[in-house]
Amino acid sequence: MEPKKTEAIILRTKDFGESDLIVTVFSSLFGALRGVAKGGRRSSKRFVNSLTTFSLVNLAFSERRSGDLVLLESCDLIEGFPAIRSDYNIFLRASYMVELTETLFPSNVQSSEMFQLLKFGLGSLSEKQNIEKTMIMFKARAMKIGGFGINLSRCSLCNRRYEGKGRALFHPSSGSIVCLGCEKESVLNPGMNPKTVQVLEDFQSTDPSLLQNVQCDDDIITELKRVLMMHVEHRLGKRLKSAKYL
Repeated sequence: MEPKKTEAIILRTKDFGESDLIVTVFSSLFGALRGVAKGGRRSSKRFVNSLTTFSLVNLAFSERRSGDLVLLESCDLIEGFPAIRSDYNIFLRASYMVELTETLFPSNVQSSEMFQLLKFGLGSLSEKQNIEKTMIMFKARAMKIGGFGINLSRCSLCNRRYEGKGRALFHPSSGSIVCLGCEKESVLNPGMNPKTVQVLEDFQSTDPSLLQNVQCDDDIITELKRVLMMHVEHRLGKRLKSAKYL
């Protein structure tokens, strides 16, 4: 049987036996996979310089008759994103992206859209430009792809349509906005100005390659960081491990 081939991002590796590795990847065509790389800890033509965390690779693998692990046949490096591993703060943010991806899309849940977002996010972090904007964009888009987008069209309590005038409040339990007539702005219901709401809508719905064109100032970033932190934790029912280091 011919090996299956796909682009993939290396999420982590773990020593296995004397020379093998257990490798976890997020792939374009098959979602998250765990596989055995025979001889992966040694220099080899099949895996040389390609099994480093966060690397983008061309992967070939075969399914085994039993067990959850696939057999990695070969792995060719496309992009290593070395700048991520040279800066601890960037490394932490890349780790958050990976953890959020794995939480939203567990083993064998395929999403080429999420793969492209992770690929874009890691590339943007590696370039070390607009880091906070990149993180906000990634959270907003990842949650939308995962089925947890924030409803920005109308108040979830009175159903009045939001016309882009005045502040809108985020309502964590409904994953939506509410109007000032239904709730008061508070720590539990943080507010967003109309431009912030529009930026969030753009981040949720725009192709990643176009997101760098979305303009947002420090006030917008501050409002969206607060809203998205609450949204991610409420929808997932937990705080991601990597979040506490950020």
